[in-house]
Amino acid sequence: MSIPKSSCLIFGGTGAVGKCLVRDALASNAFTRVLSLGRRPVATNDTFTNVGVLEQKTVDFENIPATFPESDLPQVVFCSFGTTRAAAGSAAAFKKIDQQYVLDSARYIHEKAPKDPETGLSKVHFLYCSSGASNANSFLLYLKTKGETEKALAEIGFERVSIFLPAFLKVVEPRESGSRIAEWFMDRAVPLLEFVSERSTTVSVATVAKSMRLVGSSDNVEVEGVTPNKVEVNPVSKTTVVFYSNADIHDIAQNHETSSKL
Repeated sequence: MSIPKSSCLIFGGTGAVGKCLVRDALASNAFTRVLSLGRRPVATNDTFTNVGVLEQKTVDFENIPATFPESDLPQVVFCSFGTTRAAAGSAAAFKKIDQQYVLDSARYIHEKAPKDPETGLSKVHFLYCSSGASNANSFLLYLKTKGETEKALAEIGFERVSIFLPAFLKVVEPRESGSRIAEWFMDRAVPLLEFVSERSTTVSVATVAKSMRLVGSSDNVEVEGVTPNKVEVNPVSKTTVVFYSNADIHDIAQNHETSSKL
């Protein structure tokens, strides 16, 4: 089944990956409507093009039914929404923002979306930016939360869920929420990491955004000649779940750039 791709929805548009996603979605001309839902609007500047198709709505993730649009929601949904424990202030607050807000939003989208009459799956492609080391069984809060969120998204009932697993993220501009302590230390290790293997250890947030947009614009799980790291059908929901590794993210963006020059 083909999911309409004329419009897209972006959660987390003010974050490092999300802001690049908004910029790339607009510049690509892949969508005639780009809807950003967030706690605050995306601050655009002269690096953003085609802004006439951008719609922004400030929402309250504590009161989704009252603040989210009730209809005409795009069926291609990008989610790069997230935080850190330090920024959130506590483990409970981190989990609420990084997991509960994501899943509550996803369930609302599923509820409102048209359903396939045969499978009952909602005709939505949900694309989620997770972490390369995510693991629902991890003893580390950040990685455990990401892994749990992946599992829950796969069980909601979307037709397709694409999960992106970037390694260390290299920001391209200062975060609106301020820099992260881990990034300060890791920035100094990037040259060594990239010397070892950039494809497996680091990736630019702009590259993640471009790869997500390219996957979101495609009917196929194989994009730009790249076969994803893993494809499975969730036994509970029957959703097709596709995992794109850090290397996949690099290759999708690079292959697109190469083919665009031909």
